[in-house]
Amino acid sequence: MSATINSAKVLIIDDDKDLRYSLRRALAGQGHNVLEADSGESGVALAKREQPDVILLDNRMSGISGIETLQMLRGAQPQAMVILMTAFGTTQTAIEAMKFGAYDYVMKPFDQAKLIALVDRALGARRDLSSATKAGRSLVNPADYKEGLVGSSEPMQEVLKSIGQVAASDATVLITGESGTGKELVARCIAQHSLRAKGPFIAVNCAAIPENLIESELFGHEKGSFTGATNQKPGKFELCDGGTIFLDEIGDMSLPTQTKVLRAIQDGEIQRVGGTTTLKVSVRLVAATNKDLEAMVASRQFREDLFYRLNVFRIRLPALRDRKDDIPLLVDYMLQRQAAARKGKPKRLSNEALEKLIAHDWPGNVRELENVIQRANVIAKGETILAKDLPQEVTSPRRSAPKTTLTASPAATVLIQPEVSVVVAAAPSSQSLYDTIYKQNRIDDGRNILNTIEIELIKRAMDETRGNQLRSSIILGINRSTLKKRLLEMQQAGIKFFT
Repeated sequence: MSATINSAKVLIIDDDKDLRYSLRRALAGQGHNVLEADSGESGVALAKREQPDVILLDNRMSGISGIETLQMLRGAQPQAMVILMTAFGTTQTAIEAMKFGAYDYVMKPFDQAKLIALVDRALGARRDLSSATKAGRSLVNPADYKEGLVGSSEPMQEVLKSIGQVAASDATVLITGESGTGKELVARCIAQHSLRAKGPFIAVNCAAIPENLIESELFGHEKGSFTGATNQKPGKFELCDGGTIFLDEIGDMSLPTQTKVLRAIQDGEIQRVGGTTTLKVSVRLVAATNKDLEAMVASRQFREDLFYRLNVFRIRLPALRDRKDDIPLLVDYMLQRQAAARKGKPKRLSNEALEKLIAHDWPGNVRELENVIQRANVIAKGETILAKDLPQEVTSPRRSAPKTTLTASPAATVLIQPEVSVVVAAAPSSQSLYDTIYKQNRIDDGRNILNTIEIELIKRAMDETRGNQLRSSIILGINRSTLKKRLLEMQQAGIKFFT
């Protein structure tokens, strides 16, 4: 029998006659068909015969225990949602209940209304499980995505086109995008399809190497050039001769190192730390950053000449929130890859779980999604990942700020400045101003108005924090690099703010 919220088959296994009676009345009142068993052995036999949708199972009974019964039920009725009931909540009970596949467990005495709500949630998961079992077919063949770049959305297709355009040349490539969008995968794909495909590919994370060591890592060092340099050591550029070097997070590189990287790109020459000999190298450079290099150039944090050397061909990677159509493909790909790694069968994703994933904003992008799927793979019982197997930050996403492009409109400013000023003046802080305008939808007359409001929000936050960009970004609910970009645009537009 297929479960519905209004009518489902529920089995109560408990040796307490009075509790069974009380639960039967409450559940029957909800329209459920209620079955009873007074022991684990009879409960397992009844479950095999009747195939219930939800099982309420007591832990301490005469005869076999609830945990032992639970293990037997997994074989007799693996699709049933089992809720373990116990008056003795120990650490071992909680761990074993989840380990052996219980949907949840509750402590006695319990509120019947809460238990009925839990049964309803279990029934929802049961229906979700059934639909996933019927649908469960693979969406992707991992062999078709050897580079790991999965997606058929328009933004992702543009990325793949760009790779195809630049791969066969020897042009320097700059890959930009938020953390976790797959910049190294793109770099590897470029290398694999280039004329240097048979040469080495070396990835260097500039942010992960201490500043006093990065020059040695990139260009090598001579014996005795600094304390601890007991041997001559070739650097990554030298080792990568004839291949492709990938400098990730290049925006974190110091200005002195930038100068040496510029020389390596311009002249194809490097010099080891402490050395006097110039070495010729033939290396194709692919760089990546999640920072706004244009803004860094404007603030003299990044060399302008190096920026133009890097920015020969730019590939902009979309955030996962901007290509949500790819989430089902990505999830299927990840489930298959993770199953292959553990030499098991890939799990499926329930419809409700997929809806939760699609609704999430994914600030950590594809990397965050992969971590969530790996966690769910561990937690999920059986062959299907349910919504309850996902972390709370995915199933209950936080409100995120509207994303707008900041372009100040003088006309709009003149038209709505009085209203904005009143709202701004009445707000005790920038956070309450944010809530007033966005959360209560006080202003919704178009993009220009939102731009003007955003300017006021940023100005207020910068005033409150006396120009502290990190604190301002936290107040505004945006990341620091986005705030820097907004401030630069405001500066270029002649808009004054706290400095």
